[in-house]
Amino acid sequence: MSVGILIVTHGTIGQSVLDTATEIIGSSPVPVKTISVEMDCDYDSLIKEVNTVGASLNTGDGILLLTDLFGATPSNIAGDINIPNCIMISGLNLPMLIRVMNYHTLPLYELGDKAIGGGQDGILAYYPDKDNEAITS
Repeated sequence: MSVGILIVTHGTIGQSVLDTATEIIGSSPVPVKTISVEMDCDYDSLIKEVNTVGASLNTGDGILLLTDLFGATPSNIAGDINIPNCIMISGLNLPMLIRVMNYHTLPLYELGDKAIGGGQDGILAYYPDKDNEAITS
């Protein structure tokens, strides 16, 4: 068994990140579903959908819920869902999802830590006029 991944984002951001990660890796080694949140969504219907999809992904090892923006509707649903053994990480990016897919056998909370690390490690600044070095801090 493994942790199920549920990606809840504005528009098609989640599906685009998932499609790209899957293309890079070759296939998803873990069950993943995405839910698109439109600006004019029905919040109560969205809660029901997230609960239903989350329950379908939960094989007993928990659900990692990834959202794009903390404080916005996709992450606010985390406070209103009823999925046992579920954690939410906001700030979805491609390095985060690839890290999650590469470490999909970890227990839920360790996988959550890997998600955060992957997301943070994937953020670098490059200033070509400043000695051609990546700035990491």
